[in-house]
Amino acid sequence: MNEETLEILQMNALQLLGIQLEGFDMDDLKGISNHIKTPFTNTTRKQYRNELKHFIVHMNSNKIYHYTNTFGVNFLIFKFKKYKQVYIIGPYMEQRPNERRCNELLQSANIKISKLSILKQYLLRIPLCHHVKAQKMCRLAIRFLKKRNTSYETVKIDLNFHATSEVLAASKAQIDYTLQEIEQRYNLENQLLTAVENGNVNEALSILNEMNLSVAGLRRVKDDVSNEQYKAFLINTLCRKAGEKAGISLVHIDEISEKYAAIIDQTMDSETLNEVIHLIVKEYAERAMRTKANAYSPKISKVIQYIEQNLDSTLSLNELAGHVNLAPSYLSRIFNQELDQSISQYIIALRVKKGRDLISRTKMSVSEIATYVGFKEQSYFTQCFKKQYGMTPLKYRMEHKEFY
Repeated sequence: MNEETLEILQMNALQLLGIQLEGFDMDDLKGISNHIKTPFTNTTRKQYRNELKHFIVHMNSNKIYHYTNTFGVNFLIFKFKKYKQVYIIGPYMEQRPNERRCNELLQSANIKISKLSILKQYLLRIPLCHHVKAQKMCRLAIRFLKKRNTSYETVKIDLNFHATSEVLAASKAQIDYTLQEIEQRYNLENQLLTAVENGNVNEALSILNEMNLSVAGLRRVKDDVSNEQYKAFLINTLCRKAGEKAGISLVHIDEISEKYAAIIDQTMDSETLNEVIHLIVKEYAERAMRTKANAYSPKISKVIQYIEQNLDSTLSLNELAGHVNLAPSYLSRIFNQELDQSISQYIIALRVKKGRDLISRTKMSVSEIATYVGFKEQSYFTQCFKKQYGMTPLKYRMEHKEFY
């Protein structure tokens, strides 16, 4: 199966509809379960696991399954038997329920009204999408992944994951779910700041898209336009701080901030405001990248920009030399002359620095951070971190918490 095709479809689903398209191995019950569960789903029950496994195994490869859970959240599911894959489009809702409706949903599911805040927190992160549009996206995915221009029948299913109060998740698990959702939002926010500060434009925009998904239904104020304005002002303020840390001159920061503050204030359309938010992140990140690169010769600046944009990839001297049309030995020599360190030393130092920022700004585990910044082994990341900052990542976190 073409992974590139899946990535293009995922990007289209996210950018055009704001919803996810995810693929899972058929035997990845945990992954599938985590994707469709609610805060109240007791995933530890043997009956739950058996029912889910039975459904996946006996899915008809020529049908689309439409699952709507107890709270009106939708998923479209289809199977690619040849590659033993299950694909899920969603979660999504056609309409977000008001508080009265949320109370009714809790009562029908035999869940205590005291759990209202947990339900609202769950529903706030579910994006809105018309079912017809989601179905079109699903058929498009089938067409390109399976290379079949066939219109599959859509079948409604009910997995009965909330049949009685006895099968609900434990109260602690419900609360933990909510806390994890909130923590994830703040982690993404701080990952965005780190990407902007380091001038990683594509990464910053990718994280912004993730952030938009995670707060799909979050409302700080009542009407949509004011809510988008609130988000835009917030992003502008956060990016100002990231730009300051990146070394952008305060004059330039003030110019960018003032320009976008005026645009936000005058824009009265939600979609346009969303585009403005992307422009804010892009401009601050690009300015940070130029600020860092301007200290060196054009060829070395170009190499540094390439390294920063591909920091989580395996970077070789030949690849970098080819990027600027120089002989590897010559690039290595002039890089050493300008930065007083080798290319490999620079890459490691930059990865560790980025890891340090995430250590202090997020609750991501050291293992997650090590992988995120391009280290294959956590132990090597820890070794390099200790050499660069004189302490372990966990000790650094205890002494330098910035945003939580």
